[in-house]
Amino acid sequence: MKLFNNFKLLSSFYQKVFFVGLVLVTALSGCTTTEDTVEPVAELPIKKKVLFNQRTDGGKNSVTVIEETQGNKRILRVVLQRGGLQSNLIHPIDSPNFVIAVPLQDATSKRLSLKTANFEQSLKLDIDQLLSRYLSPERFNVSVIINWDKKLLQEVQLKNMPLETDASKVEANNVNEDGDDEISESTKRNHELKEALKSVQVGVLLDNTLPETQELFLMKLIPAQEFYNADRGDTVSVERTSFPKPFSDSIAPYEEQIVRRKLIELLMKYVAKTDFVVNVKFSLIESDENTKDKAPSSSNIKMAINLLLDETVLPAVDTFLKEAIPLAINFDKKRGDTLLIIRKDFPERSDSSISPEQRSALKDYRIKILEAFQTGDYVAGLEWAAKGLKVAVKRSDKIFILKMKGSLHFLLEEKEEALEMWEHVQLLDPKDEEVRQMLENLE
Repeated sequence: MKLFNNFKLLSSFYQKVFFVGLVLVTALSGCTTTEDTVEPVAELPIKKKVLFNQRTDGGKNSVTVIEETQGNKRILRVVLQRGGLQSNLIHPIDSPNFVIAVPLQDATSKRLSLKTANFEQSLKLDIDQLLSRYLSPERFNVSVIINWDKKLLQEVQLKNMPLETDASKVEANNVNEDGDDEISESTKRNHELKEALKSVQVGVLLDNTLPETQELFLMKLIPAQEFYNADRGDTVSVERTSFPKPFSDSIAPYEEQIVRRKLIELLMKYVAKTDFVVNVKFSLIESDENTKDKAPSSSNIKMAINLLLDETVLPAVDTFLKEAIPLAINFDKKRGDTLLIIRKDFPERSDSSISPEQRSALKDYRIKILEAFQTGDYVAGLEWAAKGLKVAVKRSDKIFILKMKGSLHFLLEEKEEALEMWEHVQLLDPKDEEVRQMLENLE
């Protein structure tokens, strides 16, 4: 019993000592000190760098790897999100040569391969369009080979790639109603691909028919483009070969189209479209043994122009065209270019081939020509006659207008022009007694 009382007294003593100590600590903490307060040291800023980021399902599921650097302290923060759940895992980085390795999905790799291929194809098309301004498309071929920086390309591949999305469906999902966001994103990704370019190799295959000046021009034209960077090792090479004939069976179908179009535009101003047929044919200039394998200094093709005119067309047109055609196109006799005008009696067109608009227009012109005779406005009559000749299809209508035109020239005292018209009508219709009598009176 006495031992128990001693233990109780000892316990009470310790409780009192603990309470007194607690009061002293509280009092001391409330006391002010006369010494200066020590200012806390400013913490170093935390630098963050996103090493990896992938999202799927509209951003609901994501994996983000962030490297945080604070002075010499480096940590790796892995943020995982699955629906409404999110975890924040922190791992210290002890090694200075830390490398994060993330396995790439097959779909992601396939998608990037398609993008690089499309990038190369797009660059090739741009060069094709550029050269088509100066060369015919069937006489050159362009190839583009891009050397990629694999490390930078992998970084592009890691940026904003879906986790589980099928690569074949990604492109379709990228198109929305507005299209602005997707266009800007596409532009961003193309820019990222450009950053991964190591070098660009452009090869141009030229037809031997093109002059050497074209080759020299291309060697200056392509390096002047924005995509070209000689400092990083971009190159341009030009090779020569004999191109096979295209489907048109011509060595220069593009030139043929250009020349034929210019000729038709010229002829339509002076001859009715039903009164002429034009053909243009290009051929190689024969070369000797010394120049056989050399690039030509000038174009080594020549053209032959064959023009078929209806007999109703005035002979003066022939003389005019022999002078006008060489001025309208790149015509060079020294090179071997030729122009042949042939006259033929075109077959009579049936009445069913003449449209109601043509019949109505021709009828109006005939009426206005006769009115010009009655009113004495012979100059206006000649203008209506010229328009009538372009509309007239039947031979009889053309002869009638030519006779009226000759009479108008005669009334204007333009006897040489009248003689030309009537003589031409006589050749077309020798049995016309009215024209024969007028020629006799004129003589």
